[in-house]
Amino acid sequence: MTRSPWCLALLLAGCANSEPTFTSLRPVLSVTPERLDFSPTAPTLAAHESLFVSNAGKADLQVTLAVDGDAAFTIKPTELLLAPAAEQAVEVTFAPGTFRRFDGRIQVQSNDEDNPLVVVPLAGEGVDLPVPDIAISPAQTVQVLDLPVGADDLFFFEIVNEGGSELQLGTITLDGPPVFEVLVDPSDYVVSPGNRTAMLVRYTPTQALGDSATVWIEALNDPDEPLVEVLLLGNGGGDFEYPVAVVDCPLDVPLTGPQVITIDGSDSFDPNNIPLAYTWWVSGRPDASDVGLAIDPDNLQAADVIVDVAGPWEVTLQVVNVLGTPSVPAVCSFEASPEDDLHVELSWDSAQADIDLHLARDGAGLFATDDDCSFCNKTPSWGGAGGDDDPRLDIDDRGGFGPENINIATPGPDSYDVRVHYFATNGDGPVTATVRVWAFGTEIWSGSRVLLRDEVWDVGAADFPSGTFSGDKGPSYDAPFRTCQ
Repeated sequence: MTRSPWCLALLLAGCANSEPTFTSLRPVLSVTPERLDFSPTAPTLAAHESLFVSNAGKADLQVTLAVDGDAAFTIKPTELLLAPAAEQAVEVTFAPGTFRRFDGRIQVQSNDEDNPLVVVPLAGEGVDLPVPDIAISPAQTVQVLDLPVGADDLFFFEIVNEGGSELQLGTITLDGPPVFEVLVDPSDYVVSPGNRTAMLVRYTPTQALGDSATVWIEALNDPDEPLVEVLLLGNGGGDFEYPVAVVDCPLDVPLTGPQVITIDGSDSFDPNNIPLAYTWWVSGRPDASDVGLAIDPDNLQAADVIVDVAGPWEVTLQVVNVLGTPSVPAVCSFEASPEDDLHVELSWDSAQADIDLHLARDGAGLFATDDDCSFCNKTPSWGGAGGDDDPRLDIDDRGGFGPENINIATPGPDSYDVRVHYFATNGDGPVTATVRVWAFGTEIWSGSRVLLRDEVWDVGAADFPSGTFSGDKGPSYDAPFRTCQ
């Protein structure tokens, strides 16, 4: 009996009369699980699941993945090349962004001829859940100052969980020279809601120029601050570059009654490009001033300042970066100078009393209707082209401290009598009234006097065109009138 050559070759395997069998070399796609349902997730957080893609075939499997549906679902990677018997996990992320249900699907396409497309449904819901919130107390910049070389001191700060669920800390790393030594390291701690844990670093300077270090804190489950930076500055920080406050400051402010000026601090900067916060305050102003910042300018790059009286003013800006590192304050000093040729200002030292300023011409008496500028005759007409020689009561303060002022842009040739009348106590007793007089933008006289209710102080007379003032015309006296005649 004659046998075929291939059967002779397989004779030892016991297949004397069998035909040959061939295995197909092709990829086979397998995807698990068949769907992904995410646990309820807070909108500020993200949840993660794994989709496993494997090749059960005998040839390379080429895979492309794409999300079809809501943008709350994302995947990575989106392309795979799997050898036979290989498997790879694809990370699927659900970040809801708001409170509602989300649905989507993953389309898994491959070169598996028998099963080229697999669809995996996705589902998740955004719900109101408590989340952790890391904070550093007292600030993210901690300083040790004036420590002698060879001595040691401690940097101490606390890691606080201000959120509503447990905060999981990861690795805490100190990046700095060996003069900084970690004594208490809360790496991998779990901080309960409302609780805190401390970190302690010893500082032993070896030179007088100062040193700096950075502590990096991993907050593994904080949704918006997964990595927090704390800056340690020893003896000024050495070559550490602090934020710089810069103000664009006017040298002189022409004053024609109360006005708002804007002081710009937008040129302030942090050399390390860390975002800044801005804090403004009026650090100096004339005693008669009763105002300051026009608006609360916290964290604004410019401040609006109400300038109500003449004299020296000072506005200060300090910038602080988000780590709490402050700049040296930048001071804007300017002089508010009256633009009117005659400027008379009244202020007093009590919070309730109503004191009135009067300016009369031609020797007119108190409350002489046509010739006495006061609260009942604020803008009398004293003639002249354009009214430049007419007085104006620009501020009438009816209860406390003042100021009040009367101005004439271009006084005519005359003598102008300045008077002060204690109109009403409003519960106050004796007050000290202060008057200041400017001529042609320069302060030429100031004086004060204690007054009782209804007393009149004949302060003095301003003469023009000479621009001089003769003060103190005698003792105070009871007012003959209390209103315009």
